[in-house]
Amino acid sequence: MTTRRTARRKPSPAHRRILRSAAVTAAALATVAVPATAAALPPHPFGPPALTIGCANQGSLMSLTGATGQSGPEQDPPIGPGEIRFETFPAAPPIPAAGQVTVAWVNLDTGASGMAALEGAYPYYSKTVYTGNGNIRATVFGTIDLWSLPLCQSNPTFGNFIV
Repeated sequence: MTTRRTARRKPSPAHRRILRSAAVTAAALATVAVPATAAALPPHPFGPPALTIGCANQGSLMSLTGATGQSGPEQDPPIGPGEIRFETFPAAPPIPAAGQVTVAWVNLDTGASGMAALEGAYPYYSKTVYTGNGNIRATVFGTIDLWSLPLCQSNPTFGNFIV
């Protein structure tokens, strides 16, 4: 039995254009037919943790509070498009007894700005705010109660976020 080899013909330029066009069309249809699920960025930390100095607490003269911002959209926790969820957490012991924390932000692209008090059970405060899309600069600051007098001011910490 003899095997016969056949030579492959080279496709004509018109045939190559049709094949390329079909490949591009198939790729375009695939992206339309199966839309990608947008995933939010993970929480992004502010700069260094907010430092509180000068209030004696559990043998320490300082406390550190961390802060993050996460842009939407996200389902859990619910964050809509154009929103950022700001959160605080203890960054180093001792943990303050209570506090009042505020976030101030400005959208560098649109000029929109605002302030909001974070809510929840201290030290785990959070608040979702509508900032609009753009480059956001934010600062977190507040008053800390370390079960001593007087109340202390927490040094602000700053962060940059993209929504």
